[in-house]
Amino acid sequence: MKTFGTLQKTLILVLAAFIFATQITFAQDVDTVQVKVARAFLNHILKGEKESSWQLFDKANVPGVTRGQFDATADQLKNDLSLFDSFDLKMTGIKLLGDNQLNLYSFKAISTTKNVVDEILIDILFFKSSSLIAGLQPKKLLKENSASSSKGKETQIQGGFTAIIDSVSYQITGINIVHFANNDGILAIQVEYESIEEISSNPELAKKEGIKFAKYLIANGYLEKAKLKAKEIERTLLDGIGISFFNPGKAAGFNVIVEAVDYK
Repeated sequence: MKTFGTLQKTLILVLAAFIFATQITFAQDVDTVQVKVARAFLNHILKGEKESSWQLFDKANVPGVTRGQFDATADQLKNDLSLFDSFDLKMTGIKLLGDNQLNLYSFKAISTTKNVVDEILIDILFFKSSSLIAGLQPKKLLKENSASSSKGKETQIQGGFTAIIDSVSYQITGINIVHFANNDGILAIQVEYESIEEISSNPELAKKEGIKFAKYLIANGYLEKAKLKAKEIERTLLDGIGISFFNPGKAAGFNVIVEAVDYK
């Protein structure tokens, strides 16, 4: 997963989305207003309508971004999306930041008129109760038959295994460093989890379960292993830990990122 054309970290808040080996369709009930705003924002970007897209940006909750910074990013994103004309909502998730919950929506850029090999995903963030955009993260996935090449989107720390946590057995699909822009990365674990609907609709449960798995990684030395591996691959490991809950029977999942303030 090669990231490009990203906003400054003050705008994107955190590099929030992480995806394991397969694309996941999440079961969460989406906020239809936020999805509508996200689509409108992306369409304004496509048309070069910077004033309209600026009006949809959450300036109150993300005050550190200037209009000049925003316009420069909008121009870059418009250029990156020049071959595309529509967007398909592929994934939803949440970002837990202290007492704040941010909703995450991942859109796939679509071209209805051109045969485009590479895939582009754009992750858009909202504060839970806001109808304005708090941040975004574009990512480009290069296909194997493309003339371009890139590093893998993840670096494996450990493959699949069974973990016993609080006397409960969990099937772990993998533990990886997920690559982000600016040579950053995040430690992430994917867990097979049946109650996707319950966890996606209950932020308190999502946070509780997320913290449980984050603490498991720390207690079993995976954070230290990730720090060593990140140094080896020349990436800066971010403080957050990602948990990807996945129900393979339903091909559905839900992502949570737990910040250090919550798992320490």
